[in-house]
Amino acid sequence: MKTIGIIAEFNPFHNGHAYLIKKAKEFTGADRVIVIMSGNFVQRGCPAIINKYDRTLHALENGCDCVFELPPVFSTASAETFAKASVYFLHNLNCINYLCFGCEDNNLDLLKSIASILHDEPDEYKASLALHLKSGNNYPVARQKALTDYLMSIDVNSNIADVLSKPNNILAIEYIKALIELNSPIVPVGINREGSGYNSTSLNSSFASASGIREAFTNDVALDSIANHLPKVAFSSLLNEKEQNSLITLNDFSSMLGLTLLNNDSFDKFNDINTDLSNRILNERANFYSFESFIEKLQSKNYTYSRISRTLMHIMLNIHSEDIDFYKRIGYLPVGRLLGFKKSSSDILKHIKENSNVDIISKLSIYYKTSTGDIKKLLDNWLYCDSIYRLVYMNKSGKYMPTEFNYKIIII
Repeated sequence: MKTIGIIAEFNPFHNGHAYLIKKAKEFTGADRVIVIMSGNFVQRGCPAIINKYDRTLHALENGCDCVFELPPVFSTASAETFAKASVYFLHNLNCINYLCFGCEDNNLDLLKSIASILHDEPDEYKASLALHLKSGNNYPVARQKALTDYLMSIDVNSNIADVLSKPNNILAIEYIKALIELNSPIVPVGINREGSGYNSTSLNSSFASASGIREAFTNDVALDSIANHLPKVAFSSLLNEKEQNSLITLNDFSSMLGLTLLNNDSFDKFNDINTDLSNRILNERANFYSFESFIEKLQSKNYTYSRISRTLMHIMLNIHSEDIDFYKRIGYLPVGRLLGFKKSSSDILKHIKENSNVDIISKLSIYYKTSTGDIKKLLDNWLYCDSIYRLVYMNKSGKYMPTEFNYKIIII
């Protein structure tokens, strides 16, 4: 039996995801797919448009066998931390043969070369990086220029700027880098991304992006233009939530963020926030009126929209830099929260429970009562974040959402 690992957000699950799963199985000959999926908050520093349990069901209905949750402390982190936490978890399950991911440029050798350079950090690369940073470039631009310099010095010619401008390529490189760091036997497999780009809002291609689908559902776009881009079960869920005014957006958290900003005198303790950005937030918070407008106010040449969104999300969710540093030291994610699985794949779950290096949480209420120390700290923040999502959902929709202790694992 061969098993694929996939790192995903499924925000929402669409036909492009189904295509990736199908192609991954065809390419590897594997018959099982285990997913680690972001929960109610995702890597852009945004809430998921629908809750993690609905998205788990959509994944299980469309080719996945088992879904675990990536907690908010990692799901809202930088690409490097997001990737490392996910890869470390899949590696420690001790059952994954392949890590499959979508990428805009399916040149796996080039992606591996870049990942190796970033992992090894040769002296020539570090010197070039320092030079470009000193010249006033922000880190992503300086890194891209340093990589170009180094690859040209070893006679590898490629348009690194183009490769590193594409979000899925960046994540793919970080996944491979984490595998190198672990000396993992898991084989990376890139699947060429089809259809609209990651950030595209177009619905005209064969596979619309998650961004385009989210924008269509939260605006007045004809629903028949969206329906063909999602599996029926996912479209039905999104349509139901739209009709009940309960699709979740970033601005739904404006009051929560605004209150948190008022209750802090400094922000550099929160993850991914330096002193300069902390001061910018302090200077501008009197002008705060919505989450999205505040991101735009803080955005600059050195701080991208996604970077600002993530940092504000860390403030709201009370995620500190020292939390990330601590979990790095203990291997990122020592527990795995099971969200759902297929009955027909229960044997792989049994294998994981018997052979993995992580604790599998299948009954949260029981596990939480016996948790202590580091694990309890992780669970407390996890539960706090989900409580905020739950509160915002119920306030917007007027509908009840079960607590995390009352949700049942999705089994189909």
